[in-house]
Amino acid sequence: MPPGWWVLNDHEMWQVAAYVRSLGRVAPENVPGDAQAGGRLFRATGCIGCHQVGLEGGRVGPPLTDIGSRRGASHLRAVLLDPASSLSEDFLQVQVVTADGKRITGVRLNEDTWSIQLRDLSDHLHSFWKEDLASLEKQPGRSPMPSYRGRLSDKELDDFVAYLVSLRGDTLRGDR
Repeated sequence: MPPGWWVLNDHEMWQVAAYVRSLGRVAPENVPGDAQAGGRLFRATGCIGCHQVGLEGGRVGPPLTDIGSRRGASHLRAVLLDPASSLSEDFLQVQVVTADGKRITGVRLNEDTWSIQLRDLSDHLHSFWKEDLASLEKQPGRSPMPSYRGRLSDKELDDFVAYLVSLRGDTLRGDR
């Protein structure tokens, strides 16, 4: 903290915190497309199974409740077309094979020298002792999210992006 931080009253501390949080926010954009149709498409394509919006959805992918305030339309469009192009450094897809031959692919949640924990693509948690695994394959640069290149029409892609841009964290239910 900067010198003198202890002299801030509660309201001033709240203002500083609000300012810091605003630094990463993206200004609202007017984009072509129908956000409501994009929301229906988001659910119909199964994205809600991996991504959380408000209080609904899965936890395999990153939460999207406020994605429109953190990412611009061009970035969101690029990720829909090539999901692996913008993976977070801390995101790692892994595949383990257990001693009895069971193969599990998921997202690493935690790992140390002796163990690894992951969330599989069905949103189930797994924890393994590494010494008990037949194999552990780390798959950097891979994402379980499919590319929508060639799977969506231009209008559907516009609708999808419009929906994502509309998600600014101002709704808990995500029913846009």
